[in-house]
Amino acid sequence: MFKRIISNIILPILLINFIHLHSQEQILDTSDHELITISEDTLVTRVVDCNSLFTLNNRKIDYLKNRPYIYAEPYYERAYNDKKEYGVFQLGKRKGTKPFLYIKLFKFNTCLKQDEVLEFILDNDYRYRINNIYKPNCDGIFIGEITHKDIKKLEQGYVKSLKVLTFDEDFEFHLTDEKSEKFRDELQCLRYQNFKYK
Repeated sequence: MFKRIISNIILPILLINFIHLHSQEQILDTSDHELITISEDTLVTRVVDCNSLFTLNNRKIDYLKNRPYIYAEPYYERAYNDKKEYGVFQLGKRKGTKPFLYIKLFKFNTCLKQDEVLEFILDNDYRYRINNIYKPNCDGIFIGEITHKDIKKLEQGYVKSLKVLTFDEDFEFHLTDEKSEKFRDELQCLRYQNFKYK
C-alpha cells in the first residue's frame, strides 16, 4: 500500500519533466514494475546554470574597451580539412553590448576581410553566415557580433561545424556532440540570461 502511494506521488512528478513530441512509443520499466510510455523523441527538461558557463572579468585593469565582460571557456580545435592547422574560438559579451564570437586561426599570414567570412553549419545542414566586424587583417583574427536574431536562427539545430573563409583557403572546424550541446547552451544563455557585471 505504502509503495503504491509513493509511486502515485513520485511518478507524476517525474513525468512532468517529459514533453511528448511524436507518437512513436517505447516502453520503460520502472523499479515498481509499472510501465511508462514515452515517445521516442521525448525531450528531457534540463537546467543549465548560465553563471557556471561564463566567467566575469570586472577588474578595471582588464576591461575590454573600457567595459567589464563575461566570457566562456575557449574551444581549441584542429581544422578538419587541414590537420596541421588549429584555431580557437570563444563566446563573450561586454556590458551593454551584443554578444560576440572571437576566433583566432594560428596559421601564419592568414588574411580575413571584413565581410561574411564565418559560416555555421548545423546538424540539419542549415548554413548561416555572420560578418567579421574586426578590421581586415592577416593575423587570423575574426570577431563577429551575434544578435538575438542570429541566435534564434542557430537554435534551429546544433552547430556541428564552423567554417572560416579566408583569402587563401577555408578552414572548417567540427564539433563533437558534447561541444555542440555546450555551444548551444552558451548561445541560449547569452540570449536569455541577464548577467550581473558587478
